[in-house]
Amino acid sequence: MARKQTFLAAEWSDLWKESYAQLSTERQAACDKATISLIKQAASPGLYIKPIHPDKHYSEARIKHDDISRYGKKPAKRN
Repeated sequence: MARKQTFLAAEWSDLWKESYAQLSTERQAACDKATISLIKQAASPGLYIKPIHPDKHYSEARIKHDDISRYGKKPAKRN
């Protein structure tokens, strides 16, 4: 008998949608692969999942990658 696959529900913020739309096709494909792994609850290297509100079953997922500094904001210069 085949094992029944359980999928998680997922919601994306408006900010995430805007950021995703600005990614290259290659980056969108990598993001798609990671989100599908998350939804299918499949282990994936570089995917970090932590509970936000454990009693309400909310989780936050982050994709780790080597060049994450390219996407962060630069600190403000101090005089």
